Amino acid sequence: MSNLLYLNTENTHSLSKDILKPKIDRDKIKTGIAHIGLSNFHRAHQAYYIHELIEKHDELNFGICGIDLLESDRKIYNILKDQDGLYTLVIKNADGTQEYKIIASIIEYFYGPENPLAAIERLARPDIKIISLTIAEDGYHLNETTGEFNLTHPKVKEDTISKFNPKTVFGYLTQAFMLRKHRGLPGCTILSCDNIKANGATIKKSFYTYVEKTEPSLLPWLKKNTSFPNSMVDRITTVTTTKDIELLKETYNIHDQWPVVCEPFSKWIIEDDFIAGRPDWDKVGIEFVQDIEPYENTKLRILNAGHSILGILGTLNGYKYVHEVANDEHFIFFLESFIKTEVNPNFQNIDQHNLKAYTKEVIERFKNTHINDSLSRICKESSSKIPIFVFPTLKDQITNHQSIEYGTFVIAAWCKYYDGIDDFGHSFDIQDSLSNQLIRTAALSHQNPQLFLEKNAFFKDLVTHDLFQERFKYYLSKLRSTPIKECLVLMNKKML
Repeated sequence: MSNLLYLNTENTHSLSKDILKPKIDRDKIKTGIAHIGLSNFHRAHQAYYIHELIEKHDELNFGICGIDLLESDRKIYNILKDQDGLYTLVIKNADGTQEYKIIASIIEYFYGPENPLAAIERLARPDIKIISLTIAEDGYHLNETTGEFNLTHPKVKEDTISKFNPKTVFGYLTQAFMLRKHRGLPGCTILSCDNIKANGATIKKSFYTYVEKTEPSLLPWLKKNTSFPNSMVDRITTVTTTKDIELLKETYNIHDQWPVVCEPFSKWIIEDDFIAGRPDWDKVGIEFVQDIEPYENTKLRILNAGHSILGILGTLNGYKYVHEVANDEHFIFFLESFIKTEVNPNFQNIDQHNLKAYTKEVIERFKNTHINDSLSRICKESSSKIPIFVFPTLKDQITNHQSIEYGTFVIAAWCKYYDGIDDFGHSFDIQDSLSNQLIRTAALSHQNPQLFLEKNAFFKDLVTHDLFQERFKYYLSKLRSTPIKECLVLMNKKML
């Protein structure tokens, strides 16, 4: 591989004709968006859409300035600097074909831990019309019991001591908007792109709570000069592997240190509430609506819940990848039954035919054998996911006096998951900020199943519901005495 090309601006003209090279004069692009959290998902989704808009519709005012705030983000920051912000998007189709596209919409990048004042200053500049975020569920620092912003979180406390070396996204935003206010500059839109319910309303409430505690004089200005649209994002994006990197080298002689792998499907729906203007995203297929809730609920309760359910149940059976579980008829029949019996009845205002079609589409996406989406990724931080994706369905079913069998089975399997051993005696890693607590309460549940419910605050009023308690104890006992696949066979036959 003596002619190996390192991915950067200078080398793009020498790339293989089979690679979709950027047809963009990057010198003409002006920054209009600051994005916090340069995750694989951001690079497969928001940055992809901006690239399409620049390339196909000559939108030059909304280039992206990427900003990373975590110590663990140093690697991606260094790579983006080396590669001039360029990276390869690898789209893996279900038929085995792959598309390779160089994305060129990230034109600046900052690393907060290295120079927090520089990142704050960049966020404060008036050319930034939108600050978007992918900081994952745990980046919002919500209290697991109340769902409110956690002012006692250690990182939040650190921010109050060292305002100009913040540890949270809220600390950076606060100081940036303080500068805008003092300089007489306009505010901007804060756009959450995370899988949390009412993500815009959630970050708005959390941010206002943080500001009221740390810089109360800023709050009236913020209320007049910022907007927080809710959004729904959707594209399955996997962890990049060494194999993905090597394949680019072997096939196209490209050395891209961190390509991004995703599925062909992509969707983005946003409430049209942008205080400082926005790109013409509708030109590249993004939908703007007045109320995101019906779209959001459908996605969270079917796709996101489905992912987590297959992740937990599949891990207990020794599977490693989503497509393995999704192509096992027993697991997928269980998921389809959960959706049909317990999820869909709560969508009164959505056409059931459309729901059926959406469910079928989601499951086909899960079955894509070329994505290789790991169950460990899906199960990571499940303590932040299950309460968002599964609990609302359980609570609605309880309120409506309808079946909770499938949802309760999932919660029992989730408890067994924290035993850390699959049905073949193999251990697996548990990656969760609450892992110590959950592993301990799962251990206690061997003697008293109720303790898993009582000692984990996110169960809230589910703990007091008699039928839920009864079915949880029953299913947990079955799962600990019978392999999960056998349980599913019996469940699917309504014999468990």
